Amino acid sequence: TVFLAVLAVLAAIGVVVTRLVSHESTASTDAVVDDHQTQLPPAEPNDDIEDARIAAVAAVALTDDVARAGFISRRELIESFTTPSYGPTLADETSAAVTAMLLDLGERDVNPADLHVVEQPISARAEVTADGVRVEVWSVLVVAVPGTGPGRQVWRTVTLDMVKIGSRWSVSYTHLRAHETVLD
Repeated sequence: TVFLAVLAVLAAIGVVVTRLVSHESTASTDAVVDDHQTQLPPAEPNDDIEDARIAAVAAVALTDDVARAGFISRRELIESFTTPSYGPTLADETSAAVTAMLLDLGERDVNPADLHVVEQPISARAEVTADGVRVEVWSVLVVAVPGTGPGRQVWRTVTLDMVKIGSRWSVSYTHLRAHETVLD
């Protein structure tokens, strides 16, 4: 039951993020960056699409670092791969979900420090959009707490809308596919 609770909370993180940005078309259109930087459209789709795909895969692979980080370092980590307009929202919602998960683990006499979360991207597909590049990352999320039974794995697809700010690709929107499958 501990693993199911952990998986449910991790899935909730994805659902919270999805609900926050359910207005996909306006979210990516409104992702104009402040701090005197401008959003650049993809100049050369063939060159930029691969760079955006690589940046999206790297962001998904940071799930375990995000889950282990403290409140302040989690915010800084999330803001390092998101746009300035999307980062604070994602950081707030992710921190709330992680805190709830850790409190739930504590109530079940599980040491939250023993929690292991790893998300391994397997494959990614990218396509140019009007605002940048949309990348679908297929991955496996593994959650384990030693001494409480076998770890659980969840196969999922995370869709990230990427925009180029200067020379760097940043996440401006995320969506977790609802077709998650839990395997023992």
